[in-house]
Amino acid sequence: MKRKEFLKTACGLGLAGSASALKAPARQTPPAKAEKPRDRFKEAWVLEMMQSLEKIVDPETRGRLMNACGRACARRGGILKTAAKFKGDVPGFVAALGPQVGKDLCRMEGEVVHWGYPRCYCELVEAGPERLPDSYCLCSAGWVQEVFETAAGRPVRVEVVQTIKRGAPDCRFLVRL
Repeated sequence: MKRKEFLKTACGLGLAGSASALKAPARQTPPAKAEKPRDRFKEAWVLEMMQSLEKIVDPETRGRLMNACGRACARRGGILKTAAKFKGDVPGFVAALGPQVGKDLCRMEGEVVHWGYPRCYCELVEAGPERLPDSYCLCSAGWVQEVFETAAGRPVRVEVVQTIKRGAPDCRFLVRL
């Protein structure tokens, strides 16, 4: 399931009706490696771009760039409409999405939201390359930040805990309200 499809389902708040469609086993088999030459080209291009970004651009600028890309990605999807419905009610937002991704990947502890994905939903790299430089996942952190700032109605801080493209079994973030 691509991130766009995941979000359409979650945002359409197929929250009640399609909960079973989104629930994933604790560890899902990643999509098969791309077989098309064009897909292999895209994968190689993204990997080279990210490796070059790591070598050439300072960490702060790299982080701001990837964060901005993630925020833009969130604005192109439908999740912000759903988040806006919960403006100022992050616990309600988390409660609505929790059944879709599982309690372990979507829960609140005080002023901290634990958020995650059972697999990589980035359409650019979900099927490969298996491993990317760590800064790539700052794009997802920007996506999470845009979504939760919309739900909270104020700035939030996002910390990347682990990601699939960094070698973990799932993606996890901490959202500090």
